[in-house]
Amino acid sequence: MAINKEWHRSHRMPQKATREQRVAWHAAHVAACCCREIPLSIRPDVLKLRESRRKP
Repeated sequence: MAINKEWHRSHRMPQKATREQRVAWHAAHVAACCCREIPLSIRPDVLKLRESRRKP
């Protein structure tokens, strides 16, 4: 899996990120980079958010 260094530089995870911030960050991350797995603890929420963004 290749890392998108530019995306990572411009999209830092906030320190002490809330669950909502983590979900949003990982949803964007999987679309832009996908260099690692989505953590199991938030995976259902990330997948739900990604699905909701795809539907019109």
